[in-house]
Amino acid sequence: AIYLTARPRLVGHAVVAVGWVQAAGLSAHPVLLGARACRAAGSVLVRYRRYGALSTTEAEQASFRAIAAACGRHGLAVVDHLVVTAGAGLVASAWSPR
Repeated sequence: AIYLTARPRLVGHAVVAVGWVQAAGLSAHPVLLGARACRAAGSVLVRYRRYGALSTTEAEQASFRAIAAACGRHGLAVVDHLVVTAGAGLVASAWSPR
């Protein structure tokens, strides 16, 4: 996760889970803990893949929506979701409220 101020400026980053989307079981809790630690107003979830499709999977999109909703209930805006693959660079932005 990348953490931002309200301006937006970078205030921190953290690895909040390792593993496949379906197996990692990522929840909003580690994202919220990191945001509190650096007093962030917003965050961007970043997923890294070694290989794969050049778009987000349904599982990634569903996971992102659930995490963004849970973080929103606690006052943290999740402003985007990026997927990066080895050798291909930035792959997709799944959602952005702006």
